[in-house]
Amino acid sequence: MKSRALTTTVILGLLTCTAGLARADRGPSDRSNGYMPWRGQGFGAIYPGIGATGPQQNQQAQVYDIAPAVGAAEFARSEFQTRWSDLQVMLDRARRGFQISAEYVAAQTEFTDAQREYDDATETVLSRLHTDADYKNIIQQRTERQNMLKETGIGTGIRAAVATEKMEIAALATQMEAVALADSATVQDAKARLVNAKQALSLKEEQFELALYDQPEIVAARQQMEVARSNKAGAEGYLRGAETTRWDQLNLNSQSYSGNNVYLTGWGPY
Repeated sequence: MKSRALTTTVILGLLTCTAGLARADRGPSDRSNGYMPWRGQGFGAIYPGIGATGPQQNQQAQVYDIAPAVGAAEFARSEFQTRWSDLQVMLDRARRGFQISAEYVAAQTEFTDAQREYDDATETVLSRLHTDADYKNIIQQRTERQNMLKETGIGTGIRAAVATEKMEIAALATQMEAVALADSATVQDAKARLVNAKQALSLKEEQFELALYDQPEIVAARQQMEVARSNKAGAEGYLRGAETTRWDQLNLNSQSYSGNNVYLTGWGPY
């Protein structure tokens, strides 16, 4: 009896060892990788063919280094700003030199003297007009209408009528002043001198501005600025392309890392 029990035990032990060796030859189970927290603590098994969808990639794309592009863009911006500033300095210096030139100073002095002569002639004529009885009567009527407006309520019909009368009286005073100035030969001569002086001064300024951009040093500075502008535009465009490439690679790496997996379980997707 004991011999039969011993024989049975030996046979069961041999069968157990044989099954263990067979599992070792097949390798690890397909249900040994992946993290499934809803199955309990720690790592649990997933089923690649059933439990997850989406590509799995083991290598990440190299992330594009945009530091050189950033540096090139900043340098191009700085270079353009420098060239633009240099051109403005040259233009300002040339304009100041023109404004202190003997020719321009003489034209400016003529304009200033003509303006002063016209103002003095006008003041003389208007001062004489202010003593005229008719003019003084018109000014008195205008003052009376102005006082009536201050005493009249806003929005009333009488206020509108008084305001209209005041405008008509003021127009008469302005007309008398214009006639007096037009009849004065001194005023008209001073006015003609002033107009001519202003035209001569403006013409010199326009001629200088036209010739300014033809000066060799200004032409060279403008060409350098335009080259810097083109370089700036190219560098900024290259930087935008580099940033787009970097974001595309980061997005690709993010997808490669996550795999876009969706676990199809009773609790899913996870």
